[in-house]
Amino acid sequence: MKTLPLQKRVASLAMAIAITLASSVATAQTPGVVQPRNPDRAVLPVISGSKVSVPDGSCTVGAVLVPKSILHRLTPYQRATRWLVLAKHCAPMYTTIQVGTIAIGTVVWQSAASDIELVRVSPKPNPRSLQCASTSHSAAFCSPVQTYTPLANNQVFMPRAGQEARLAVTGWSDAPDEQFCTSGWRTGVRCVWRGMSLAPGDLKPKYEHIDAAASSEFDSVDKGDSGGPVVTYDRHLIGIISSGEAEARSIVYYTPMQQVLYELYSYSFAPADLPTDVGEDNPLSRNGENAGWELAPTDDK
Repeated sequence: MKTLPLQKRVASLAMAIAITLASSVATAQTPGVVQPRNPDRAVLPVISGSKVSVPDGSCTVGAVLVPKSILHRLTPYQRATRWLVLAKHCAPMYTTIQVGTIAIGTVVWQSAASDIELVRVSPKPNPRSLQCASTSHSAAFCSPVQTYTPLANNQVFMPRAGQEARLAVTGWSDAPDEQFCTSGWRTGVRCVWRGMSLAPGDLKPKYEHIDAAASSEFDSVDKGDSGGPVVTYDRHLIGIISSGEAEARSIVYYTPMQQVLYELYSYSFAPADLPTDVGEDNPLSRNGENAGWELAPTDDK
């Protein structure tokens, strides 16, 4: 008479163990996701320095462009469409690019020689509204109007008042003689770089059109920063991060913005959608400080 309750308890215990094991396996198969130290880098709209998800991990947005041709700006949908510049090694052609779990675009072009690619980002449709018109000889006539919101803007994450903020990109330039910055989602803003010359035989990425800069700090770039902007203190884009080196020296390799815009000659910078006050100053130190942003923990590849 006491055997049946014991069998029930044993069966219940076995079921509980099985459920626990199944849950553990499911959890183990789902890779952990570490957010940037600045969580605004992982939300829409994306800008230079935002985190995007790719099949093998994550990368950083380098620049936001629009076509120059008026033929690509005839409709509200076209005017709100944006193109992102990433590093070519971030994702293969036709790959879907995401922000978190939201698909925002597709890789539509890759350079034949440089480490850059282009992602087309469709806009978000807004609720339809009615546009009405009338004349003195007729009643009012209303028609539905569809508008769109861009999912990317021509801004860059740089410090302002001691915090990382979305600030308008002011243009592009070659690397200056003084120090300049990188703004990757993994390492944040690091204004510790100075241009350096690559001698014949130096190890560098396999891609063509690569420039380099050296830092006095190790681990100034990390995996996940690929594709991110190299930028001056006054927010001129210098290039797109290709890779880094932290063995015995700290170096960042990047595709110069001059080369990016040469290959993408039919594109220009997108609107910033952010007013910039005349004479605003940038409080970022010019003495090699990293504005307090530490390395994020390792998560994806």
